Amino acid sequence: MTSAPDGNPAAPRTADGGRTGDGEFLVRRLEERDLPALEWNGEFLHFRNLFRQAYEDMRLGTRWLLVMEHRPSGDIVGQIFIQWNSNDPRFADGRRRGYLYSLRVKLAFQRRGLGTRLIDAAEEELRQRGMDTASIGVEKDNRDARSLYERQGYRIIAEDPGLWSYTDHLGRRQEVSEPAWLMEKKLSWRTGADGG
Repeated sequence: MTSAPDGNPAAPRTADGGRTGDGEFLVRRLEERDLPALEWNGEFLHFRNLFRQAYEDMRLGTRWLLVMEHRPSGDIVGQIFIQWNSNDPRFADGRRRGYLYSLRVKLAFQRRGLGTRLIDAAEEELRQRGMDTASIGVEKDNRDARSLYERQGYRIIAEDPGLWSYTDHLGRRQEVSEPAWLMEKKLSWRTGADGG
């Protein structure tokens, strides 16, 4: 395991320094300067405080945040976050299981395999930490996302009532109900630089 650029050994990086890309798109660790871009021109402004807290958690080593950058424009066009530990060990247990969440790809960039690349990068972060299981939640009515996860090898293991709350950018408490399926995947261990 290597240290992150901030020197935090608890925050692993992929073998190439936390960056995976093929020219046009680059998956990398979120940097503080990227936080405004996560709001997607106001569409997710109400999550501003959540994004800031997730970033601070990453600095403390309890989460890992990946973004996909469109290299020609420098725009952030996708994201996936990882939670290392949870009060509910079905999600993450800090040892063998990590929880992937907040997977998004901007509409103009969807259906190009970018969501799959983000999931692959997050799974590699789990492997770098010695974890062998990934879990992810999907809203029950989001058939496209569920289909993507199933193609990636995830299977439903439980229902999740999806009840949570947050404080929005105006300081108001928001209650959320997103009934979901909890899915998991057993991760295979990759050997060699090519993953094979």
